[in-house]
Amino acid sequence: MKPAQALIGVCILALLAGSLFAQSSRVTVCKRPAFAALRRAPQLDYECGENDSDEQVLKSAARLAALKQLTAELSTWTTPAWWQAGVADLDACDLRGKPGALTADERQRFADGELVWLFGNSQIRLVLVPDPCYQTEYNGSNGFLMYHVGDKVFVSQVLDGYFSRADNSVSMNFGTLNNDLIVEIATGSGGLNPSLTNYYFAIDPRTNIALPKKLFAGEHGPTNEISSAMLFGDPPPTTAPLNIIRDRTFAKSFSVYTEDERGKIEDNGRMLSRTIKRWNGKLYR
Repeated sequence: MKPAQALIGVCILALLAGSLFAQSSRVTVCKRPAFAALRRAPQLDYECGENDSDEQVLKSAARLAALKQLTAELSTWTTPAWWQAGVADLDACDLRGKPGALTADERQRFADGELVWLFGNSQIRLVLVPDPCYQTEYNGSNGFLMYHVGDKVFVSQVLDGYFSRADNSVSMNFGTLNNDLIVEIATGSGGLNPSLTNYYFAIDPRTNIALPKKLFAGEHGPTNEISSAMLFGDPPPTTAPLNIIRDRTFAKSFSVYTEDERGKIEDNGRMLSRTIKRWNGKLYR
């Protein structure tokens, strides 16, 4: 990774996953119960083609079959001890590989989010699985939302062939809207002109599957996806890009930034325009 991209990766990480790694930085020991409950990171395995940047890879029969098999495998992750263990504790044990106190180097790597592939809580978790054949140079991966209810786990794929120039560019958050629990998957592009894209999902009470929660007015109708240019500065929460969930509650309004030569906001050599999206009771417009 080039130095400029590495710096951007650090900025993305700080913006997207601050709350996760603030929690993780307080974990200094791989606890024996968490280590005992630890599961190895799942793997996606299928035969690769010659070009890992060709989007046709995403539609290959071998890949679709492998994704189906992986979804079925994740649905068997019902062990109570694994769900009861804290995600940060599991991630710490995954990094260390054995029980005991993290070394200074391990604590730093953990705080930086190295090797983190598991997010969430005791009921809903996000698992990131590297894609062996698609965008391998740009952290190509797939995201699966796991919903634990009773003695079953329901699995939904929420990221398909996701990739980014930034390391550790995915984070997870929860919020309530009209008494409904909604999951936010936040991502960042990296690169010289980085952007942020958030996706929103709600658990269908009939099927227990995560479905897109269409909260935003789009060009082709309501959508569960919203994007913005990333800011390199440190704006207050009221003007930060895509600061939609605040203290587990959806904000009445939030900011979106777009690159605009006539924009009035200068940010790291770019000119940006700011748009405020407001909740009208049904959608953000």
